[in-house]
Amino acid sequence: MSIRLRPVVGLTRRVLQFGVARVRRTPFSQCAIRYREELAERAAKTTTTPEPTQEPSPKDDGKQKKKRGKSVPAFAVTAIGLPIGWYLNDWYNSDGGARVSEPGEFVEYTLIGKENVSSTCAIFRLRPASNVVVDLDDPSTERAITSVEFKQPQLQIARSYTLLPQAPGQPMDELRFLIRKEQKGEVSNFLHRLPIGSKIEIRGLRTEYQIPADIKTALCLVGGTGIAPALQVADHLSGEANMHILWASRRREDCVGGSSDSTPAKRASSWWQGAASTDIKAHAVDLPNAEKGTLVTLLESLKSQAADTEEPAHRLVVDYFVDEEGSAVKPEDVKRLLSSLSRADSSAEGGRRLLLVSGPPGFIAYWAGSKQWVNGREVPGPLRGVLSTLDLGGWEVVKL
Repeated sequence: MSIRLRPVVGLTRRVLQFGVARVRRTPFSQCAIRYREELAERAAKTTTTPEPTQEPSPKDDGKQKKKRGKSVPAFAVTAIGLPIGWYLNDWYNSDGGARVSEPGEFVEYTLIGKENVSSTCAIFRLRPASNVVVDLDDPSTERAITSVEFKQPQLQIARSYTLLPQAPGQPMDELRFLIRKEQKGEVSNFLHRLPIGSKIEIRGLRTEYQIPADIKTALCLVGGTGIAPALQVADHLSGEANMHILWASRRREDCVGGSSDSTPAKRASSWWQGAASTDIKAHAVDLPNAEKGTLVTLLESLKSQAADTEEPAHRLVVDYFVDEEGSAVKPEDVKRLLSSLSRADSSAEGGRRLLLVSGPPGFIAYWAGSKQWVNGREVPGPLRGVLSTLDLGGWEVVKL
């Protein structure tokens, strides 16, 4: 859902040529401090005990003039030292040191890569374009599902996209997002048109959901790009809880190489078949045995990471459902899985059970009921849809 932006007040700007001071300023850069200490040392060395005044003789007149001539550079350095220090401080902060963005502040990132996942979906890779960065080390987001807002500058609207977890070898300041080009999506179409090297304005991080520390079992019902929040949950809960992901995709190209860990998916009509404008089966491609795609590879990495833990019950299971292959998640399958997971963790003391639903609006509405807007903010809304008809005793439902 896109939102209309309001101007952000109080952004830091540097206008050296007009002498306007910056809003936030560090007292002095290291260069200025060293320079000030050097001036103090020079002053200490040149301090002498006053001598009685006497009339200079013609013979000494040339020497006195020479002494006065030597004092001029020291005075000049003292006069211009502090302005130079402030300038060096500006230079240091703008080019040499990074700061995190202010709340609500948009900052520039550079698009350094765009990896096509399918014909309509790509993974966008961003790196900071300046010394101002989004705060990835905020302690409050340590166990949170987080997103970042992307600005569409022409229309002054923004849309949130969920961060993908760090991949092996990924630079710490690099951000990755799974973005599908929607038919009527103003922001997504704008982003997909951008060439590599373009500047993109983003702000965040934004907490979508804070994962409790005592989760013992998690089930994720995922549709399409809704896999991104599920990947974050799997990353956070690795080795801590038993987790099962049911990922429904329209086409195999979204999950190339993915193979279900449990029983093969049964053929059934999915929630989006009736809404499709064309027969997507006509575009089916035989890709199950193809090389694993980026998202499937990331899931396999998270599965291996969870399997390396000492607790065998804390594992990650993934099942794939592809609409063009005639497979779909059925209500009775979810009911059976909820019962099975509840029995498996019944011996564990305490802990919560998390049922996460993420994906397109239609997918969420079908399973858990639509989200709602209250006072300009999107809220989960009451539980409806298929899940409202099932016995969810002990399960916490979260819509993303």
